[in-house]
Amino acid sequence: MTRPPHTIHVALVDGDRVWTTPDGALPSFVDDPQAGGPTATATAARLLTDAAHLAPVVVLDETNRLHVLGSRGGTPERGRWADLAALPADLRAHVEAAARAHRGTPPAHRPAWYAPGWHDEVEEWIDSVLAPSGRARTGPLRTHRVWSVSAVHTVPTDRGTLWFKASCDHFGAEAGIVETLASHLPDLVPEVVATDRDRSWLLTEPLAGVSDDGAPADAAAVLAPRWAAAQVASLDWLDELRAAGAPDRGLEPTLLAWRDALASNRELDDLTAEERARLAAAVPLVESRLRDLWGCGFPETLGHGDLHAGNVAFDGVRPRIFDWSDGCVTHPFLDGTHLAHWITEESGGAVDERVRAVLAPWRDACPAADFERAVELAPLADLVFQTVTFDGLVRALEAGTGDFDGVVVMLTRKVIETVVGGGPQDS
Repeated sequence: MTRPPHTIHVALVDGDRVWTTPDGALPSFVDDPQAGGPTATATAARLLTDAAHLAPVVVLDETNRLHVLGSRGGTPERGRWADLAALPADLRAHVEAAARAHRGTPPAHRPAWYAPGWHDEVEEWIDSVLAPSGRARTGPLRTHRVWSVSAVHTVPTDRGTLWFKASCDHFGAEAGIVETLASHLPDLVPEVVATDRDRSWLLTEPLAGVSDDGAPADAAAVLAPRWAAAQVASLDWLDELRAAGAPDRGLEPTLLAWRDALASNRELDDLTAEERARLAAAVPLVESRLRDLWGCGFPETLGHGDLHAGNVAFDGVRPRIFDWSDGCVTHPFLDGTHLAHWITEESGGAVDERVRAVLAPWRDACPAADFERAVELAPLADLVFQTVTFDGLVRALEAGTGDFDGVVVMLTRKVIETVVGGGPQDS
């Protein structure tokens, strides 16, 4: 589904002042996802002057968003400073709350990149890790995207642009995971320049072939056998991956977390009584089928956890996988299912046959395993896996950002439909 364009209102604050247009309104622009180009947070950070977000984006209504920023140097050329009191009451309340949390005690789970001095600290670290090679930063961090999960910036240097990523606490192992993967799979992941595992900071060379529209289906076709081979190879160094912080997303942890999500996720209050009854009937069937999948004879391996077109760069020859937030140890067929659906959406055909083709290397790697049964069960397991992923995010991230609203209930309805059908009409 595509979303409508959003009007982005930008509040650049300085103490009790806010920058306004000559007529007293907040500067604004339209963010249309269909138009491509920079992210809304990138545009907002450069709209008036070099600025940094002080708080998460505020959802005003269905099509209006508020970004609250502070200058990192320089005063805008057009407009004027005005007292915050001059803003309409609803906007003023949001701006004042953002500025107050930035200066004082932030809400629970607010990421560090909204704190005072964070950008300066990152730049100092980048300078220190580049110094031994003689490379030098030539300008400030430039925002690519900032939200509840991560802060991604570009870094200009005298030898080309680098990419910096900081992950939220929930994904705090990402830098260590990528560093480990780079030592074993250097042709499949970004080229690492430096990491700070304690702060989950990652500095990499740019990736060739990254597209706002995601990688084409050709990339998935090239990637599929290489990824299966990489997963097989990972069996030799899974302990190293675990030591880097990759979570165990195997059978028992997945089922335990799924039961917890069903019992406590508030989104599921939206299920109808009929849906709840079908869910209750589905739960034992789901658990039985996941146990069957893990019993088919395939080992747990490295998993990306979110392998889709938007997380793959493709230069026409070599695909590289990025965004390792969900990197883990799990069943290898979950990533394969993602790849197969990606190819099917782009190129058509029967998804079941795509799944078989993508996962074919595993037939050779594990000839005694029940390949056909595992192919049949993997899509359901992936739905449960993703439900657990998004339930964990909702629990771990700052409340009220709205970044993942509705995902858990949507996935749960898909599980119900997959296992027991869509309702009485299916009986």
